[in-house]
Amino acid sequence: MTVFAEHYFLFPIVAIVLAGVMVLLTRWAFSKPKGGSLVRRTDYSPADRDTFGLLVDVRTVGSYNEARVKVTMLKNLGIKATAARTKDGWSVYVWPADEAAARGFLDAS
Repeated sequence: MTVFAEHYFLFPIVAIVLAGVMVLLTRWAFSKPKGGSLVRRTDYSPADRDTFGLLVDVRTVGSYNEARVKVTMLKNLGIKATAARTKDGWSVYVWPADEAAARGFLDAS
């Protein structure tokens, strides 16, 4: 193969330049929040309860530990659940198909 037969020095230069561009892009993407990181969440303020897409809020509690206990109880029943910090406290979220079962279980316990 004589792809770079006449310009044998061109391939290493192109490879080094591409590697340098990749290093600069990853340094920018994973930089501190002040520099505008693409992968880190920089806003840690509580969100509104209705900003979690399709997930439905089934219970709001005062502390993180209470929310994790509720999530664990629901997961033990086979209901996919998660917790998030909202302006009203810690909310437990489930998918709409599991809402009735989750509310019934949490109301009974």
